[in-house]
Amino acid sequence: MVRGAVTEVGSGVMRSRCNAAILVVLVVVLAGCTHVGGGTGVAASPVPHASGIIVAAGHGWTPAGLDGPIPPPGSCHIRQAADGRPLPDPACTPGAIDGAVTDADTATTVCRKGGYTSSVRPPESLTEPAKRRLLAAYGIPESQIGGYELDHLIDLAAGGASDVRNLWPEPDTFTQFHPSGFVHNDKDAVESYTFHAICAGKVTVSAVQNAMATNWTTTVATLGLPPIPPDYQG
Repeated sequence: MVRGAVTEVGSGVMRSRCNAAILVVLVVVLAGCTHVGGGTGVAASPVPHASGIIVAAGHGWTPAGLDGPIPPPGSCHIRQAADGRPLPDPACTPGAIDGAVTDADTATTVCRKGGYTSSVRPPESLTEPAKRRLLAAYGIPESQIGGYELDHLIDLAAGGASDVRNLWPEPDTFTQFHPSGFVHNDKDAVESYTFHAICAGKVTVSAVQNAMATNWTTTVATLGLPPIPPDYQG
């Protein structure tokens, strides 16, 4: 009777130990399946944004290079908007943003005093090789490199990242505006205009990001802003 009771208790202890061991194994397995990011709290692997935009890891680059895959040569194609201005291939350049820039903190990020873009822009030693490879991806001969800008689809001033999926070879063309110290092509005028609208509280940074990624040529109208004056200088 007493021995049976001891045996019963012993079995319970063994079952408890087995259950504890199984629990430990499950914890270890689950830990192995969970990605652990760095100390910044930003996931190291980009995740899709609701609108198809990529949320990059940090600024989209490290000293080792720009993040994101380079498409195969000739697999991307520059499109034309309704007004004839160039658009990137959405399959190759969907747009990518820096998750640290949100609608709630534009005053301390993109609109902060002292400037923002220079603090997050990758060095030319990283962007120049990427430009040459993206020219090839878009089927553009390297001999024409001088006629293209390696452009952020969602500009840095709107919280864009330097992930390759936010970069494309934009032709240096003017059809609506004129060059200035801040405007080197028509898209630059749109970027400057919407940046000032963000910092004036007229539009949100997320609205600009989505509009630029969808079609930069219609961004101003999409946001409900007044048309950019033809003599706009940035």
